[in-house]
Amino acid sequence: MVHKITEREQVLLRVLVRNARTDISTMADLLGVGRNWVSKTIRNLVVAGVIRAYVAVFDPAQVYAERNTILLLKTNPRELMVSKSLLEISELESLDGVSGEHSLLGLFRFRSSSAFEDFLNTIDSIAARSGARTYDLVQVLATYKTRGFIPSRLQASYPPPTNTEWELMSILSRHVPTKDRPMPLTQKEIGLRMSHRPSQPAVSKAMSRLEERGTILGYSIDVDHRHLGLPVKFFLQIKSSPGMVADTAQRVSEMPEVWDLHRTSEALSLFATVRARSIDEYNQFLRKLYKIDGVEDTQSQVSLEEWPVAQKSCLM
Repeated sequence: MVHKITEREQVLLRVLVRNARTDISTMADLLGVGRNWVSKTIRNLVVAGVIRAYVAVFDPAQVYAERNTILLLKTNPRELMVSKSLLEISELESLDGVSGEHSLLGLFRFRSSSAFEDFLNTIDSIAARSGARTYDLVQVLATYKTRGFIPSRLQASYPPPTNTEWELMSILSRHVPTKDRPMPLTQKEIGLRMSHRPSQPAVSKAMSRLEERGTILGYSIDVDHRHLGLPVKFFLQIKSSPGMVADTAQRVSEMPEVWDLHRTSEALSLFATVRARSIDEYNQFLRKLYKIDGVEDTQSQVSLEEWPVAQKSCLM
């Protein structure tokens, strides 16, 4: 049975999307309800499968420095083997069936060149075993927004994460709650899952350090955006005036309808994920977009189907 979201539950979900580690008392105050209501509602949303997982959002430039790639695959929508095979790739972050020349669009992130080479071999194999004879790989050059979070544009120099920090981020990257344990992992629980069992204060210090560096941008939830009142999803490519790409990207990233924004190697160099309540709201968004200096042209593709991606951590 599909869980019908109430208006107050939707507000709670929006709070969790922006900061899944908000404490219960703060959420209760924001919603004007009691702590017990918040705890009970989160448990119910977990049991109903609305909250699929708690996730940490990382700065791709610091964590996936090797390569970020958008795959555009032309295939027969009836060939379920293709989407099933793509969903098994650990570096997959999102996968959509889309309108237009290509029928599938996936975003992949890699930590190493060897992982990218393995990915290329896998894609070639998938294409060879199906009718997917055509695919394009679009390289992501920079990320201006990811999952609704904006990475810092300051080019501060930090040492690379330690092995302990990689292990911590791997644990934080995705945690699937249960009926008995519906909340995000506590810092004590995180420490118990790490190989050398650090104390709660040590975990807290490490998380704060990664947050201050901007390695961890924030904490969110994996949720079907229809539960947030945003059933319409478009992929939007934007052509910017010469020399104005960075300035245009900054302005576009500040628009609340934009959840992801990348600079790519294509002529329409900005690639955005836009979510809206309706087609009409998306059209209103486009009108606002064209008022931004530097926006010359756009191309839109509607997401016809968005697969839930049970991401496997590729950080370790």
